[in-house]
Amino acid sequence: MTNRAIFNRSYTEFTPGTTPVWLVNGGSITSSPPSSFFDFTAGADLIQGEVVYVSGVFALPATAAAGATQEESQAVGITTAAATAGSTVPVNLDDVVQISAANITAETNLVPGQYYYLSKFSGQLTRYTTASGSITAPDGYSALVNLGLALSPNQLSLEIQPPAEIFS
Repeated sequence: MTNRAIFNRSYTEFTPGTTPVWLVNGGSITSSPPSSFFDFTAGADLIQGEVVYVSGVFALPATAAAGATQEESQAVGITTAAATAGSTVPVNLDDVVQISAANITAETNLVPGQYYYLSKFSGQLTRYTTASGSITAPDGYSALVNLGLALSPNQLSLEIQPPAEIFS
């Protein structure tokens, strides 16, 4: 594991001698940083690469659509395999994840170097661009949730940020 941030904790790797350890937020030390993957129970039928939020123990498709509850825009990760409702679904919380055209709103591939955000369409991600370089959400959105940076046409470096609430 290299240096990274997971859920507002930064982990800085170093090796004093022969044992790798990680500084947590520059203070405490751990020899076993948290995993970037976690198994949840699917609360609905999910496809691989679907953006999800968690309600209790259930992973459900996340959305930034206007009219959705605040909980639905609290994305925690992206599924790494398909699952049927009630079965176990592995979720990538903070790592590189594979994304297919089925998970991208209005595009067939990711654009490397571009940031992607939670879509208003359940479980999908999208990219927003404006001429000024600032990010604004178009009509139909109630939250802006940065999910990560595209590394290639089908890989996203997942680094989920807290939602910015938008009221129009």
